[in-house]
Amino acid sequence: MTIKSEKEYKDYEARLEKLIERGTELGDMELLSDNEKTEFTKLSDALDEYGRAYHPLPGRMSTLLTDAILNQVKERGLKQKDAARMIGISATTFCDLLHGRRSLSFDVARSLHKVLGVPADVVLA
Repeated sequence: MTIKSEKEYKDYEARLEKLIERGTELGDMELLSDNEKTEFTKLSDALDEYGRAYHPLPGRMSTLLTDAILNQVKERGLKQKDAARMIGISATTFCDLLHGRRSLSFDVARSLHKVLGVPADVVLA
């Protein structure tokens, strides 16, 4: 299951809410049918994936951006430490950015675009 739009995201959220309500009415989520449990898991995973990409938590980078950065690193045959040096940050800082432990500064965002070739629309999203 992959969510392709904000409308679809809202539809999936509504369906998940109904499954939660049903589980609550039954007294336990374990009392849902096997099909409902499977749907619940698939909806949860899809919503989580879309949320990490388009609605990241404050201070965390979107998975769209981290994927784009890693794609550029791979396409250029670089190691992460070399990419970090090219954009003017330490390897530790680069790793922290990719794992959401550090927020993205304007200067680093600009370097990601100018030096590594990460599309500007992805950096700014």
